Amino acid sequence: MMAQKALVGTVIVDLSRCLACRSCETACAVAHAGFDDIVEAVLAGAEMVPRVHVIAAEGMAVPIQCQHCEDAPCVVVCPSGALYRDEEGGPVRTAPSKCIGCKSCIVVCPFGSLQWNGASGTVLKCDLCADIVEAGEEPRCVAACPTRARRVVAVQDLSAQRRLDAARRTVRVVRSEEGSSE
Repeated sequence: MMAQKALVGTVIVDLSRCLACRSCETACAVAHAGFDDIVEAVLAGAEMVPRVHVIAAEGMAVPIQCQHCEDAPCVVVCPSGALYRDEEGGPVRTAPSKCIGCKSCIVVCPFGSLQWNGASGTVLKCDLCADIVEAGEEPRCVAACPTRARRVVAVQDLSAQRRLDAARRTVRVVRSEEGSSE
């Protein structure tokens, strides 16, 4: 079980660990169809639409999903309030009943992560598995990743880790230069 603080963040992916197995896509689709098991979902004839998509780019697999941008253009452009935040810095949420189908959010998303669901007449996007996270679990896409390439991090924690990594690289360079001058 993850600490509650870590769940207030964003999903990041270590691309060097991603196998392009699409387990994240499948788990997402099954969870949003209202099932825990893919066999049950298939047998029930459930519509399974993932909110994360693994895309091939430059010889790598890149999972793409909503990044819950701080200054989310989808929220800014939505004329009906169908995309919103409960709290400042919180995840971007959807209110399908408010969606008027203008698709402006899809046009402005810098990640291409929002998609139109013609069957429901609303936009679909990652909700960070809000109901699952509130129960203290990881989002389904994170839990399903067999290599743990996906994880949820708070931006502050990510920044602190990047600073530590940069400091360690600097120390290695200094030490290698000291060793070569002897």
